[in-house]
Amino acid sequence: MELTKLAATSRVLGKSRDNARLRKEGKIPAVYYGKGQESVNISVSAIDVRKVLAPGKRYTLLDLEIDGKAGNAAVIYNYQKNPLTQEIEHIDFLKIDDASKVKVRVLVKLSGLPVGVKTQGGTFAQQNRYIQLAAVPSKIPAVLEMDISDFPAPTTFYAKDLKLEDGIELACKPRTVIFTITAKSGKKAEEAAAAEAPAAEAK
Repeated sequence: MELTKLAATSRVLGKSRDNARLRKEGKIPAVYYGKGQESVNISVSAIDVRKVLAPGKRYTLLDLEIDGKAGNAAVIYNYQKNPLTQEIEHIDFLKIDDASKVKVRVLVKLSGLPVGVKTQGGTFAQQNRYIQLAAVPSKIPAVLEMDISDFPAPTTFYAKDLKLEDGIELACKPRTVIFTITAKSGKKAEEAAAAEAPAAEAK
């Protein structure tokens, strides 16, 4: 599996003022843990973390280089933000391996103008831009792309309708709505028909 390197520095678990000092230095206190190993207290650069958490990269597979030593495969499992500044204050890095499935939140990218909107006058709405999946690290997609050009009105597209590769499973409710295309209301349909009639007579 392809990993993105992220430099980390080991730290001794201390008092809250020690964490405050790290944050002033532009670093984020963190912990790296997982099955078969003891938890390791580390710190990482806030700038580097922002790059990892950029849109569409929330579950980038990482190689934590702790004190310059690589080979620590991880994914960001959880993080806490300051409620006022929205700055990240702490991160949990979860150890991963090729054989264990991890739950991830993946971007659903829709493209195309649905026929239900283009020619049938319906209204499109994407209800969920991210979907939870479970897969081994090598199978985790960076994004799920889908062309919705051929969908008519009305349509309700659920998570269970997604075409997933072998080895990838849904980790959310099957009837989680991805997008909807609602049909034109009766009144609007009548108004549209009335508007089209004179044009048809003029031909």
